[in-house]
Amino acid sequence: MDAFPFLVSFLIPLLFGPILFKLDGRKADVFMLIAVVSSFLANLIGVLEYLKVGGAHHIVYLETSSLGEVYGVIIDPMSVLVGFVVSLAGVLFLLYAVDYMSERNKQHPVYSDKGRFYAWMVIFVGATLAFIYSSTMLQLLIFFEIMGLACWGVVGYYKSSKAERAAYKALLVPNFGAMVGLYTAVGIGILKLHDLSLYALQNLSDDLKLLVFLGIMVAAFTKSAQFPLYSWLPDAMAAPTPASAFLHGAAMVEMGVYLLARVTQFMQPIPETAFYVMLVFVSLTLLITILYYPLQKDAKRLLAYSTIAEAGVMYVGVLYAVLGSAYGLQAAMFQLANHAFVKGLAFLTAGTFSYAFGTLDMEKIKGLGKLVPVVGASWFLALLGLAGVPPLGLFFSKAYLFMNASSITSWVGWIPLFLVLADATVFLAVSLGWIKRMVFSEPLQESAEVSPLMRFVLVVLIVLSIVAPFLSVKLVTQIGFMG
Repeated sequence: MDAFPFLVSFLIPLLFGPILFKLDGRKADVFMLIAVVSSFLANLIGVLEYLKVGGAHHIVYLETSSLGEVYGVIIDPMSVLVGFVVSLAGVLFLLYAVDYMSERNKQHPVYSDKGRFYAWMVIFVGATLAFIYSSTMLQLLIFFEIMGLACWGVVGYYKSSKAERAAYKALLVPNFGAMVGLYTAVGIGILKLHDLSLYALQNLSDDLKLLVFLGIMVAAFTKSAQFPLYSWLPDAMAAPTPASAFLHGAAMVEMGVYLLARVTQFMQPIPETAFYVMLVFVSLTLLITILYYPLQKDAKRLLAYSTIAEAGVMYVGVLYAVLGSAYGLQAAMFQLANHAFVKGLAFLTAGTFSYAFGTLDMEKIKGLGKLVPVVGASWFLALLGLAGVPPLGLFFSKAYLFMNASSITSWVGWIPLFLVLADATVFLAVSLGWIKRMVFSEPLQESAEVSPLMRFVLVVLIVLSIVAPFLSVKLVTQIGFMG
């Protein structure tokens, strides 16, 4: 298996993204699109080649006698699936940004400095893809931190005091997690294993396995905004909406889940204590989101709490993987792949509220079905899709989680599944109220303009939100433990 296309897919945005800091206007648009489309095409070539050969391919590029493997890549069903989702989502969200980041945006008009936003976003895409294909704890640490820096850059883009506070919070909280978990894992890899490879994790003693797993869990939970360090994510809604879509749908949040799933994939068997500790935090996270949904009036904050919960659903799959069920890994990654497009659809629809109405206050938006039917349809489908209503993809990934709960051996293990159902029920009830108020109502204004490009991206995301389960299930069912 030739890893070159996958290497190119993250090297292009990492190397060429910084050039965008010096560009603006139409030049920035063109250069950004060339970078992300080239990255996507390279990734697509790699995916198509991988589908012909399958299997797991571990390529080592740098190895020393004292540190073992330092740099390499792993091309397997999990990395190929998640990498393709991230690459495709990045292209669509940034294509939408071309019109969203303009002077026509009523809430956040942009007259200059587009290049700075594009630069951070393209670097974000590159760091996320590099993180996904990493084969060592050191690589995971490095790209984890670069993602955090890019997140800081996009969240603070508007430079208001609120945005700058949110940006530093989005930088510092996950960095705290990295210090607790990833730095510890790298240190133990150097001092105890003399090998930084993910494959070496299975060689740890049970005590060290528990220590490393719980440390990585802290790092993953800070990245995914799980209890108790979740407040940075709703605050990060100060970012431009295309960045919010990527942050929630394909990058920071999902990469926390991916990190813990990856470690679980290589560390087997894991002490059962890890299951019970993780169970407490995941359950509390889902309880908190259930309480917060009815309180939200800002569209992006409602979606932010939904993201926290959907990541919690992914972690329920990882929970069962900790007990040794490969189906748990599959359910988590199935949920991740489906969530990316539904959540992207939801956020980019909310972005049209800023663009056309100048507000995210859902009480001030009415008559979407008559004013902008595409936006009304996408908001209707996105909210129902996030609640797990068919035919959108999250219905299938949540069903997969329940269908393969064979690893549950005690009543305690059913607690998170009950909370998943409760979360979906409450979110559906809240969503139906907003749909009636915002979509099936009389408009408060005569017209609302949304650019053809933005509407095109919404339509593509609607299609992807429906077909994603069928496109991803083949790779999902091939995911298993490694080592």
